Amino acid sequence: MSLPTKTNPKWEEIVTGKRTYTLKFLGAKILLGRLIRTIDADPSPHNISVAVNELHALYSKNVTIQSAKDDLRTIFG
Repeated sequence: MSLPTKTNPKWEEIVTGKRTYTLKFLGAKILLGRLIRTIDADPSPHNISVAVNELHALYSKNVTIQSAKDDLRTIFG
């Protein structure tokens, strides 16, 4: 599976906590916890955009790791 673009609305749903998934990739679990807390404190469009960029970049760098691949299939189908 290729990495969905940052404009895919599911990225925003994930970082805002509107949708939750059982993730396997530990790095994403840790980052996502921090991002959700940051957005809870300040849900500005800028912060959401920064969070999407960070999460997308993490998966982009690790797209060959099996747990990251599994997460992408879980989230994006």
